[in-house]
Amino acid sequence: MGNPLTSADEVMFRQIHPNFIQDGEPASDRFKPQPNDAGLMSLDRGSLTTAAASHALYTSTGRQSAAVFGVSVGEFQVEAIPCQDDPLAATPTAPANPAHALADYTGHADKAQKNISKRLKRKAVARGQLHP
Repeated sequence: MGNPLTSADEVMFRQIHPNFIQDGEPASDRFKPQPNDAGLMSLDRGSLTTAAASHALYTSTGRQSAAVFGVSVGEFQVEAIPCQDDPLAATPTAPANPAHALADYTGHADKAQKNISKRLKRKAVARGQLHP
């Protein structure tokens, strides 16, 4: 596991696929890990990259993102979700991502994750779309 992130003010960037944006808002399930994520949600660290650069790197490999929203480390901490750094080395199919991080939902049952994701979505929407 990576090093814990402790700066409550650091904003973590989450990419939102175009299929999960409605009326300019992301679906709340975008703020929890998906079934194949083993309870760990991928994010990029705002202290190491910008929302625009995070989006450009994410979409450079053919993945789609219609928007970047942010949730702070402190907002995750309120929900008892630790965040950790998880820098990714370059592979033959993807560029390196030194800003990659994970939010660890493994301490929460699926129903709790759904409720947490709704609260985190509200925080992210209140912060506003960060890119584009």
